[in-house]
Amino acid sequence: MAKPLNIAFRVYLRVTHSLAFYPTLISLVFLALCLLNIAIEYQPWLMTLKAHLDIGLVRNAENARLILGTLVGGILSLMVFSFSMVMVVLNNASAALSPRVLPGLISSKGHQKTLGFYLGTILYALLLITTIEQNGEDQIPSLGVLVTLGLGIACLGLFVQFIRSISQSIQVEYIVNNLYTGTLEKLDSALDKLSDLAEPASWPADEDWTEIKAHRSGYFKEINIHTLNALLVDNDLRMAVLVHRGFFVMPGHPLFKLDREVDEDLRQQLLDCFDFFVEQYVSAHYVFGCKQISEIAVKALSPGINDPGTAITAIDMLSVLFGRRLQLPDLDVAPLADEAPRLYFFELSLDQMLQLIFGPIRVYGSSDPAVLTQLLQAFKNLLYQQPRAHHRRELISHARSVVESADRHITNRRDREQLNDMIERFNQAAKVSPPALEALHIERR
Repeated sequence: MAKPLNIAFRVYLRVTHSLAFYPTLISLVFLALCLLNIAIEYQPWLMTLKAHLDIGLVRNAENARLILGTLVGGILSLMVFSFSMVMVVLNNASAALSPRVLPGLISSKGHQKTLGFYLGTILYALLLITTIEQNGEDQIPSLGVLVTLGLGIACLGLFVQFIRSISQSIQVEYIVNNLYTGTLEKLDSALDKLSDLAEPASWPADEDWTEIKAHRSGYFKEINIHTLNALLVDNDLRMAVLVHRGFFVMPGHPLFKLDREVDEDLRQQLLDCFDFFVEQYVSAHYVFGCKQISEIAVKALSPGINDPGTAITAIDMLSVLFGRRLQLPDLDVAPLADEAPRLYFFELSLDQMLQLIFGPIRVYGSSDPAVLTQLLQAFKNLLYQQPRAHHRRELISHARSVVESADRHITNRRDREQLNDMIERFNQAAKVSPPALEALHIERR
């Protein structure tokens, strides 16, 4: 039973992140409504009602056909224009921001629903046209034409909203803020999940556990947690996943450990619960959101874009996200309702995350004193979050890397003085003796 559930899980992930998901779903709903409209259009009770309430009802077959045809042509033009605008946004985001943000933009529910409403209205009108009889006065779907007119007016309102939404989607601040909001929600969700546990989560003593290797290659992104937990409970197993989300796995690489030996059939069922794909969705894990914000900052620092302001904004948002990350342990669990967790996930340590997220920004912004100053400011702010002792050492270590980059690339006297001011404020926040960071040497001229 596990394999069909895992297939359904993979199909669900692919379908819900597809650009065609909501348009297809909404079109089917409109198709069903249109068939219902056609089924009741000529019922005696409805014909009597239309005879007494004829305001807005079309009585002429030619007029009905003209109205529906006009609506189809007009809404089709709106839909083509809207799809073109979506492609422009995707192209702009790929060129100016990062290709990794495209999956998130494609799966935007607002754009999908608007396009689906357009497509559903077109289908509604086309089906009604087929029911019009040229020489039958009582075979005119007047109620359907009135409903389609209302749908057409709604499409005009949605088009205005769509243009407003597209104009926002082109703005880098809007995209970065959406990534920040989604990532913050994932971090808060992880904090809530761990706070609900009866005991603090800790990595199990897995030295003697059985190691299971991956049987296929790909980027590990998701797990069918519901099915996997059911398998673990039914077979009285505990599992420790050895790779983090986003890790590229090759066949033969250790993937997880089990607290006892299992037969080949169960092993394959457990392996089948792991899903591998390329796209990075913020909804899958908070690391992906942080990486995308970091990549946008790095792209902004490139000579072709030359937008350090965006990089500084990204650093500020990342500092807030890391403030949440400081409260999390270096592991994750899948809680169970009536017992202790059986499934443990390996997570990147704070030191690894700082290098993964802030490291590229430091490298590509090493010649910009404003970016380096903001990085030190971010590490200083994180020190004020009362981190644990080993986290404090890691923050100081990465701040020291920023100072080393500044010492190597920043030669202007005034810029070095500005950095020294920030170094002094950082040392005050670190509250260690001797000072955590040494001031940059300034040559006398």
